[in-house]
Amino acid sequence: MTVSDLSPDALARLEAKLVADLEMVRKVRALLEEHLPMLATTPAAVNVRAVAMPASAAPIQALAPAEKRKSHDEILLECLVQMPEGGFAPQDFKRAVYKVTRNFPDGSTVKTFLNRMIRQGKVVIAEARTGRNGSLYRCTVPRPAPAETLPASSDSSVVSAESTPAPTE
Repeated sequence: MTVSDLSPDALARLEAKLVADLEMVRKVRALLEEHLPMLATTPAAVNVRAVAMPASAAPIQALAPAEKRKSHDEILLECLVQMPEGGFAPQDFKRAVYKVTRNFPDGSTVKTFLNRMIRQGKVVIAEARTGRNGSLYRCTVPRPAPAETLPASSDSSVVSAESTPAPTE
């Protein structure tokens, strides 16, 4: 851009293009964080949210999702609680994680998580087995109580009273 190109309209077009590029970078970053939650950020990574934005970009920031995403460990722990009480193999745990995240975890990720849960006392080895299938594990984390059914409402007594014929004189 040269000095002769500088005009309020040209600067407005340039600003619009830059804001659109910034919005695209945010969308790609959100997708990347969604699909690779374990990705470690480097110190040289630029935090786009910390960059001062012009006033014209304020409406774009309002469109960003405000929901808090669960960490990878929270997702794995929820899947662990859903595993059968009788015991499960690492492959079963991988399938449970896939159902939630739509992404199969690495074998090393699962093994590391299970070993950490064993050290914390949240998982025990139910049956030690050698070979490809590996040991069976059992979760010791207390499971949430199942939702109880609501008791019958008092409306049934009203219906039964209305259905009995009234005595005639």
